[in-house]
Amino acid sequence: MNTDELKDWILRHEIEKRTIECFWLNFRCYETEEQEECKHFFGSFDEAELQVKISQIALMLGNYPKFDYNHIVSYIPIIYKGKNIGLYRLYFEYSGAISDDYFTLY
Repeated sequence: MNTDELKDWILRHEIEKRTIECFWLNFRCYETEEQEECKHFFGSFDEAELQVKISQIALMLGNYPKFDYNHIVSYIPIIYKGKNIGLYRLYFEYSGAISDDYFTLY
């Protein structure tokens, strides 16, 4: 897949919109299910202080050398009050279906 094909794929599958939507769904679950940890990282949470912007989209060829675990991955650094405190990753199949996601705080 060359760069132009990847850009077309990103637009066709609305990767930016879907990644941001999935981030917020994940974050809302995190707020509810991990209240103590959330308070530790975010204190009295102010949504306006959380930067939600994709920093990278990458073609990942996994399980070297078989390359049988391949995805396109979008990345949102979790930046709160100007400090990078984690990373959200959303994994897509080539079909555009969501495969998995990871919400990691440092």
